[in-house]
Amino acid sequence: MLSARKRVVALALCVVAAGAVGGVIAVQSGGGDATASASDDGKADVADTESDALQACADSWNDGNANKESVASISTAAQAKNPTAYVHVGFSSVFPDRCMITVANPSTMYAQQYLQGGGDEWSLAPAWTGSANDLDGSTLPWNARMAQDGTIIVL
Repeated sequence: MLSARKRVVALALCVVAAGAVGGVIAVQSGGGDATASASDDGKADVADTESDALQACADSWNDGNANKESVASISTAAQAKNPTAYVHVGFSSVFPDRCMITVANPSTMYAQQYLQGGGDEWSLAPAWTGSANDLDGSTLPWNARMAQDGTIIVL
């Protein structure tokens, strides 16, 4: 039996896949954490739900965020060589069907969190800003990187 969070993630993934591919039907595979889907060509694919859902969040950020370059400049400011933004791609604990991107700058200890709006929209203003020391422990596993243009790459 899947937890409520995994069911929401699976549902969100199905909605994203259906919108992107069209005609995708997702079914729960017998007792595992994988999702099987059948596309228009009748072939079944099995995918890792969590990593696919995180990649869908990153794709949404990369394709639907006009503000990503500004976020990258703040997140890499005051770093001399090889500026790096630490990034966590995940889901909001308050709104589990919405992607949440946490970005932190190791030089300034400044962190920002962005919550996905409807569809692929991302707010210009962060949902939260503050010290990286104040971040919830669930957002500290840095599972992605941010390029200088603001593009997120899931690791």
